[in-house]
Amino acid sequence: MLPHNHEVTGVTHQRGLVPVLLALCVAAASGLPGSVLADNPSVDNHSADNQDAAALLQRMNSAFAALSYDGTFSYLNGNELTSLRVVHKFVDGVQRERLVHLNGAPREIIRHGERVSCIVMPGDDLLALEKSIPAGPFARAFVPDFERIADTYTVGRFGEGRVAGRMAMRVAVSPKDQHRYGYRLWLDKETSLLLRSELVDHEGNKLEIFMFNNIALGDDVANSALEPADVSGSLVSHLTLEPAAGRWQPDQPGDAQQMWSTQWLPPGFVMAGADLRRKPGSGQPVNSLMYSDGLAAFSIYIEPMPPRGAASMVSQNGATVAVTHTVGGTVDGAKQHFLVTLVGEIPVPTAREIVASVQRR
Repeated sequence: MLPHNHEVTGVTHQRGLVPVLLALCVAAASGLPGSVLADNPSVDNHSADNQDAAALLQRMNSAFAALSYDGTFSYLNGNELTSLRVVHKFVDGVQRERLVHLNGAPREIIRHGERVSCIVMPGDDLLALEKSIPAGPFARAFVPDFERIADTYTVGRFGEGRVAGRMAMRVAVSPKDQHRYGYRLWLDKETSLLLRSELVDHEGNKLEIFMFNNIALGDDVANSALEPADVSGSLVSHLTLEPAAGRWQPDQPGDAQQMWSTQWLPPGFVMAGADLRRKPGSGQPVNSLMYSDGLAAFSIYIEPMPPRGAASMVSQNGATVAVTHTVGGTVDGAKQHFLVTLVGEIPVPTAREIVASVQRR
Protein backbone atom coordinates (compact mmCIF):
# COMPACT_ATOMS: atom_id res chain seq x y z
CA MET A 1 0.00 0.00 0.00
CA LEU A 2 -0.25 3.61 0.93
CA PRO A 3 2.75 5.78 1.46
CA HIS A 4 3.84 5.65 5.06
CA ASN A 5 7.24 6.06 6.65
CA HIS A 6 8.84 4.35 9.60
CA GLU A 7 12.01 6.15 10.73
CA VAL A 8 14.55 3.95 12.51
CA THR A 9 18.18 5.00 13.09
CA GLY A 10 18.01 7.33 10.15
CA VAL A 11 16.77 4.71 7.71
CA THR A 12 13.40 5.28 6.05
CA HIS A 13 11.18 2.35 5.09
CA GLN A 14 8.55 3.50 2.59
CA ARG A 15 6.05 1.40 0.68
CA GLY A 16 3.51 1.89 -2.04
CA LEU A 17 4.31 5.24 -3.62
CA VAL A 18 3.00 4.47 -7.05
CA PRO A 19 0.61 2.53 -9.24
CA VAL A 20 -0.07 -0.37 -6.94
CA LEU A 21 -0.51 1.74 -3.83
CA LEU A 22 -4.02 0.45 -3.22
CA ALA A 23 -3.14 -3.15 -3.92
CA LEU A 24 -0.35 -2.62 -1.43
CA CYS A 25 -2.86 -1.55 1.17
CA VAL A 26 -3.83 -5.16 0.98
CA ALA A 27 -0.25 -5.94 1.55
CA ALA A 28 -0.56 -4.16 1.73
CA ALA A 29 -0.31 -5.07 0.03
CA SER A 30 -0.23 -5.04 1.89
CA GLY A 31 -1.95 -12.07 5.07
CA LEU A 32 -5.18 -13.35 7.13
CA PRO A 33 -4.62 -15.74 10.09
CA GLY A 34 -6.03 -19.22 10.24
CA SER A 35 -8.14 -18.18 13.24
CA VAL A 36 -9.99 -15.69 11.06
CA LEU A 37 -12.07 -18.48 9.60
CA ALA A 38 -13.17 -19.40 13.11
CA ASP A 39 -14.05 -15.75 13.73
CA ASN A 40 -16.34 -15.83 10.68
CA PRO A 41 -18.60 -18.89 10.93
CA SER A 42 -20.19 -17.96 7.60
CA VAL A 43 -16.97 -18.76 5.73
CA ASP A 44 -17.56 -21.77 3.51
CA ASN A 45 -14.31 -23.18 2.20
CA HIS A 46 -16.29 -25.55 -0.02
CA SER A 47 -18.29 -22.82 -1.74
CA ALA A 48 -15.25 -21.83 -3.79
CA ASP A 49 -12.00 -23.71 -3.98
CA ASN A 50 -8.61 -22.06 -3.48
CA GLN A 51 -8.04 -21.81 -7.22
CA ASP A 52 -11.30 -19.94 -7.81
CA ALA A 53 -10.69 -17.52 -4.93
CA ALA A 54 -7.09 -16.95 -6.04
CA ALA A 55 -8.43 -16.05 -9.49
CA LEU A 56 -10.50 -13.33 -7.79
CA LEU A 57 -7.31 -11.92 -6.29
CA GLN A 58 -5.62 -11.97 -9.67
CA ARG A 59 -8.53 -9.97 -11.10
CA MET A 60 -8.27 -7.55 -8.17
CA ASN A 61 -4.60 -7.02 -8.91
CA SER A 62 -5.33 -6.38 -12.59
CA ALA A 63 -8.19 -4.00 -11.75
CA PHE A 64 -5.87 -1.55 -9.98
CA ALA A 65 -3.63 -1.26 -13.02
CA ALA A 66 -6.26 -1.35 -15.76
CA LEU A 67 -9.32 0.53 -14.45
CA SER A 68 -10.00 4.23 -14.26
CA TYR A 69 -11.07 5.28 -10.77
CA ASP A 70 -11.34 8.42 -8.63
CA GLY A 71 -12.14 7.98 -4.97
CA THR A 72 -11.46 9.00 -1.41
CA PHE A 73 -10.49 6.44 1.18
CA SER A 74 -9.56 6.13 4.83
CA TYR A 75 -6.48 4.31 6.07
CA LEU A 76 -6.15 3.31 9.73
CA ASN A 77 -2.69 2.12 10.78
CA GLY A 78 -2.52 1.46 14.51
CA ASN A 79 -3.89 4.62 16.10
CA GLU A 80 -3.21 6.84 13.08
CA LEU A 81 -6.11 7.63 10.72
CA THR A 82 -5.40 9.18 7.31
CA SER A 83 -7.76 10.32 4.56
CA LEU A 84 -6.58 10.35 0.96
CA ARG A 85 -7.85 10.74 -2.59
CA VAL A 86 -6.58 8.58 -5.43
CA VAL A 87 -7.12 9.13 -9.15
CA HIS A 88 -5.93 6.53 -11.65
CA LYS A 89 -6.35 6.46 -15.42
CA PHE A 90 -4.62 5.60 -18.69
CA VAL A 91 -4.26 8.68 -20.89
CA ASP A 92 -2.93 8.16 -24.44
CA GLY A 93 -1.64 4.75 -23.39
CA VAL A 94 0.31 6.11 -20.41
CA GLN A 95 -0.58 5.15 -16.84
CA ARG A 96 -1.32 8.24 -14.75
CA GLU A 97 -1.99 8.48 -11.03
CA ARG A 98 -2.49 11.14 -8.40
CA LEU A 99 -2.53 10.58 -4.63
CA VAL A 100 -3.61 13.48 -2.39
CA HIS A 101 -3.38 13.61 1.40
CA LEU A 102 -6.59 15.20 2.66
CA ASN A 103 -5.52 15.81 6.24
CA GLY A 104 -2.25 16.83 7.86
CA ALA A 105 0.45 18.59 5.86
CA PRO A 106 -0.45 19.22 2.19
CA ARG A 107 1.14 16.49 0.09
CA GLU A 108 0.55 15.04 -3.36
CA ILE A 109 2.26 12.20 -5.18
CA ILE A 110 1.94 12.27 -8.96
CA ARG A 111 2.76 9.42 -11.32
CA HIS A 112 3.17 9.79 -15.07
CA GLY A 113 4.35 6.52 -16.57
CA GLU A 114 7.55 5.56 -14.74
CA ARG A 115 8.10 9.09 -13.42
CA VAL A 116 7.00 9.81 -9.87
CA SER A 117 6.95 13.32 -8.43
CA CYS A 118 6.04 14.74 -5.03
CA ILE A 119 4.57 18.08 -4.03
CA VAL A 120 5.27 18.72 -0.35
CA MET A 121 5.60 21.46 2.23
CA PRO A 122 9.10 22.70 3.10
CA GLY A 123 10.52 20.45 5.80
CA ASP A 124 8.40 17.42 4.87
CA ASP A 125 10.42 14.25 5.39
CA LEU A 126 9.70 13.18 1.80
CA LEU A 127 12.37 15.73 0.83
CA ALA A 128 15.00 13.37 2.20
CA LEU A 129 13.86 10.65 -0.19
CA GLU A 130 14.73 12.54 -3.38
CA LYS A 131 16.65 10.30 -5.80
CA SER A 132 16.75 7.46 -3.26
CA ILE A 133 13.49 5.59 -3.95
CA PRO A 134 13.05 3.68 -7.20
CA ALA A 135 9.88 4.53 -9.08
CA GLY A 136 8.17 1.77 -11.06
CA PRO A 137 10.52 -1.10 -10.10
CA PHE A 138 10.14 -0.27 -6.39
CA ALA A 139 6.37 -0.50 -6.55
CA ARG A 140 6.31 -3.64 -8.65
CA ALA A 141 8.66 -5.40 -6.22
CA PHE A 142 5.76 -5.74 -3.79
CA VAL A 143 2.89 -6.53 -6.14
CA PRO A 144 1.28 -9.68 -4.68
CA ASP A 145 2.36 -12.82 -6.50
CA PHE A 146 -0.70 -15.01 -6.13
CA GLU A 147 0.80 -17.91 -8.08
CA ARG A 148 3.23 -18.82 -5.32
CA ILE A 149 1.25 -18.32 -2.11
CA ALA A 150 -0.53 -21.69 -2.09
CA ASP A 151 2.06 -23.27 0.23
CA THR A 152 1.76 -20.54 2.86
CA TYR A 153 -1.83 -19.19 2.56
CA THR A 154 -5.33 -20.47 1.99
CA VAL A 155 -7.95 -18.37 0.21
CA GLY A 156 -11.71 -18.60 0.61
CA ARG A 157 -14.88 -16.56 0.20
CA PHE A 158 -17.03 -15.54 3.15
CA GLY A 159 -20.18 -13.96 1.81
CA GLU A 160 -20.89 -10.48 0.51
CA GLY A 161 -20.91 -6.94 1.88
CA ARG A 162 -21.41 -3.33 0.85
CA VAL A 163 -18.69 -0.68 0.64
CA ALA A 164 -18.96 2.89 -0.72
CA GLY A 165 -22.46 2.09 -1.95
CA ARG A 166 -21.29 -0.88 -4.03
CA MET A 167 -21.83 -4.62 -3.50
CA ALA A 168 -18.65 -6.55 -2.77
CA MET A 169 -17.48 -10.15 -2.48
CA ARG A 170 -15.64 -10.90 0.77
CA VAL A 171 -12.45 -12.95 0.57
CA ALA A 172 -10.26 -14.28 3.40
CA VAL A 173 -6.54 -14.87 2.83
CA SER A 174 -5.33 -16.98 5.76
CA PRO A 175 -1.71 -17.92 6.58
CA LYS A 176 -0.88 -21.52 7.38
CA ASP A 177 1.64 -20.63 10.11
CA GLN A 178 2.40 -17.97 12.74
CA HIS A 179 4.99 -16.08 10.68
CA ARG A 180 2.66 -13.78 8.73
CA TYR A 181 -0.60 -11.89 9.05
CA GLY A 182 -3.87 -12.29 7.17
CA TYR A 183 -6.41 -10.26 5.23
CA ARG A 184 -10.12 -9.77 4.94
CA LEU A 185 -10.84 -8.30 1.50
CA TRP A 186 -13.95 -6.75 -0.05
CA LEU A 187 -13.80 -6.90 -3.89
CA ASP A 188 -16.27 -5.00 -6.06
CA LYS A 189 -18.68 -7.52 -7.62
CA GLU A 190 -18.72 -5.73 -10.95
CA THR A 191 -15.02 -4.90 -11.45
CA SER A 192 -13.08 -6.90 -8.76
CA LEU A 193 -11.53 -3.63 -7.58
CA LEU A 194 -10.51 -3.69 -3.93
CA LEU A 195 -12.95 -1.56 -1.93
CA ARG A 196 -11.87 -2.48 1.60
CA SER A 197 -9.17 -4.51 3.32
CA GLU A 198 -8.38 -5.43 6.91
CA LEU A 199 -4.96 -6.68 7.97
CA VAL A 200 -5.42 -8.84 11.06
CA ASP A 201 -3.26 -10.77 13.50
CA HIS A 202 -3.68 -14.33 14.68
CA GLU A 203 -6.27 -13.33 17.26
CA GLY A 204 -8.33 -11.51 14.64
CA ASN A 205 -7.31 -8.03 15.88
CA LYS A 206 -7.40 -5.40 13.13
CA LEU A 207 -3.94 -3.89 12.63
CA GLU A 208 -4.68 -1.89 9.47
CA ILE A 209 -7.92 -0.93 7.74
CA PHE A 210 -8.24 0.51 4.24
CA MET A 211 -11.70 1.48 2.95
CA PHE A 212 -13.08 3.57 0.11
CA ASN A 213 -15.66 6.10 1.27
CA ASN A 214 -16.76 6.98 -2.26
CA ILE A 215 -15.52 6.08 -5.73
CA ALA A 216 -16.22 6.90 -9.39
CA LEU A 217 -15.27 4.45 -12.13
CA GLY A 218 -14.72 4.46 -15.90
CA ASP A 219 -15.92 7.42 -17.94
CA ASP A 220 -16.82 9.32 -14.78
CA VAL A 221 -13.10 9.92 -14.13
CA ALA A 222 -12.02 13.21 -15.70
CA ASN A 223 -8.51 13.78 -17.04
CA SER A 224 -8.43 17.09 -15.16
CA ALA A 225 -8.59 15.17 -11.86
CA LEU A 226 -5.05 13.92 -12.55
CA GLU A 227 -3.61 17.42 -12.49
CA PRO A 228 -1.97 18.59 -9.24
CA ALA A 229 -3.30 21.46 -7.19
CA ASP A 230 -1.81 24.93 -7.46
CA VAL A 231 1.77 24.60 -6.15
CA SER A 232 2.45 28.34 -5.89
CA GLY A 233 3.08 29.97 -2.53
CA SER A 234 4.35 27.85 0.33
CA LEU A 235 4.53 24.50 -1.50
CA VAL A 236 7.85 23.40 -2.93
CA SER A 237 8.40 22.18 -6.46
CA HIS A 238 7.99 18.64 -7.74
CA LEU A 239 10.59 16.15 -6.59
CA THR A 240 11.36 13.42 -9.08
CA LEU A 241 12.14 10.09 -7.44
CA GLU A 242 14.55 8.59 -9.91
CA PRO A 243 15.36 4.86 -9.96
CA ALA A 244 18.27 4.12 -7.65
CA ALA A 245 21.48 3.44 -9.51
CA GLY A 246 22.78 -0.11 -9.45
CA ARG A 247 19.60 -1.61 -8.05
CA TRP A 248 19.99 -5.36 -7.65
CA GLN A 249 17.73 -7.74 -9.49
CA PRO A 250 17.34 -11.44 -8.54
CA ASP A 251 19.23 -12.66 -11.60
CA GLN A 252 22.05 -10.14 -11.09
CA PRO A 253 23.36 -10.42 -7.51
CA GLY A 254 25.21 -7.32 -6.35
CA ASP A 255 27.47 -6.30 -3.51
CA ALA A 256 24.63 -5.77 -1.03
CA GLN A 257 23.39 -9.33 -1.44
CA GLN A 258 26.90 -10.80 -1.41
CA MET A 259 28.10 -9.10 1.79
CA TRP A 260 25.12 -10.01 4.01
CA SER A 261 22.76 -12.93 4.35
CA THR A 262 20.01 -14.26 6.58
CA GLN A 263 20.62 -17.66 8.14
CA TRP A 264 16.90 -18.21 8.77
CA LEU A 265 13.73 -17.19 6.95
CA PRO A 266 10.13 -18.35 7.41
CA PRO A 267 8.92 -20.78 4.73
CA GLY A 268 7.91 -19.03 1.52
CA PHE A 269 9.98 -15.86 1.95
CA VAL A 270 12.58 -15.19 -0.74
CA MET A 271 14.77 -12.23 -1.57
CA ALA A 272 12.95 -9.70 -3.75
CA GLY A 273 15.81 -7.23 -4.12
CA ALA A 274 18.93 -5.73 -2.57
CA ASP A 275 20.91 -2.57 -2.97
CA LEU A 276 23.57 -0.35 -1.45
CA ARG A 277 22.78 3.31 -0.92
CA ARG A 278 23.95 6.31 1.10
CA LYS A 279 22.14 7.85 4.04
CA PRO A 280 21.04 11.45 3.43
CA GLY A 281 23.34 13.87 5.23
CA SER A 282 26.05 11.56 6.58
CA GLY A 283 26.70 9.65 3.36
CA GLN A 284 27.16 6.43 5.37
CA PRO A 285 26.62 3.26 3.31
CA VAL A 286 23.45 1.31 4.07
CA ASN A 287 22.91 -2.20 2.71
CA SER A 288 19.27 -3.14 2.22
CA LEU A 289 17.82 -6.59 1.66
CA MET A 290 14.14 -6.95 0.69
CA TYR A 291 12.10 -10.12 1.12
CA SER A 292 8.57 -11.18 0.19
CA ASP A 293 6.41 -14.30 0.34
CA GLY A 294 4.16 -13.00 -2.45
CA LEU A 295 1.95 -11.02 -0.03
CA ALA A 296 3.87 -10.02 3.09
CA ALA A 297 7.13 -8.08 2.78
CA PHE A 298 9.93 -6.80 4.99
CA SER A 299 13.24 -5.02 4.53
CA ILE A 300 16.52 -5.38 6.40
CA TYR A 301 18.94 -2.44 6.63
CA ILE A 302 22.58 -2.86 7.70
CA GLU A 303 24.78 0.12 8.50
CA PRO A 304 28.00 0.76 10.45
CA MET A 305 27.33 1.27 14.15
CA PRO A 306 26.63 4.98 14.82
CA PRO A 307 29.29 6.76 16.89
CA ARG A 308 26.87 7.07 19.82
CA GLY A 309 26.12 3.36 19.66
CA ALA A 310 22.66 1.80 19.67
CA ALA A 311 20.70 -0.72 21.70
CA SER A 312 18.42 -3.48 20.51
CA MET A 313 14.90 -2.17 20.12
CA VAL A 314 11.42 -3.35 19.14
CA SER A 315 8.59 -1.02 18.16
CA GLN A 316 5.27 -1.56 16.46
CA ASN A 317 2.73 0.75 14.83
CA GLY A 318 -0.30 -1.14 13.59
CA ALA A 319 1.07 -3.99 11.50
CA THR A 320 4.46 -2.37 10.91
CA VAL A 321 7.20 -3.62 13.21
CA ALA A 322 10.76 -2.33 13.55
CA VAL A 323 13.43 -4.46 15.24
CA THR A 324 17.09 -3.49 15.66
CA HIS A 325 19.99 -5.78 16.48
CA THR A 326 23.78 -5.39 16.64
CA VAL A 327 26.12 -7.77 14.87
CA GLY A 328 29.88 -8.01 14.52
CA GLY A 329 31.81 -8.49 11.31
CA THR A 330 35.31 -8.35 9.92
CA VAL A 331 36.13 -5.67 7.36
CA ASP A 332 39.63 -5.61 5.85
CA GLY A 333 40.86 -7.74 8.73
CA ALA A 334 39.47 -5.44 11.42
CA LYS A 335 36.57 -6.21 13.74
CA GLN A 336 33.60 -3.86 13.24
CA HIS A 337 30.09 -3.62 14.64
CA PHE A 338 26.99 -3.02 12.55
CA LEU A 339 23.41 -2.03 13.29
CA VAL A 340 20.81 -4.28 11.67
CA THR A 341 17.23 -3.00 11.39
CA LEU A 342 14.25 -4.98 10.12
CA VAL A 343 11.09 -3.09 9.12
CA GLY A 344 8.01 -4.82 7.76
CA GLU A 345 4.55 -6.20 8.33
CA ILE A 346 5.28 -9.48 10.08
CA PRO A 347 4.73 -10.65 13.69
CA VAL A 348 7.30 -9.45 16.26
CA PRO A 349 8.63 -12.93 17.23
CA THR A 350 9.28 -13.72 13.58
CA ALA A 351 11.02 -10.39 13.04
CA ARG A 352 13.24 -10.97 16.07
CA GLU A 353 14.31 -14.39 14.84
CA ILE A 354 15.08 -13.14 11.32
CA VAL A 355 17.11 -10.12 12.40
CA ALA A 356 19.12 -12.20 14.86
CA SER A 357 20.14 -14.52 12.02
CA VAL A 358 21.71 -11.79 9.84
CA GLN A 359 25.41 -12.39 9.26
CA ARG A 360 28.17 -10.79 7.24
CA ARG A 361 29.65 -13.15 4.70
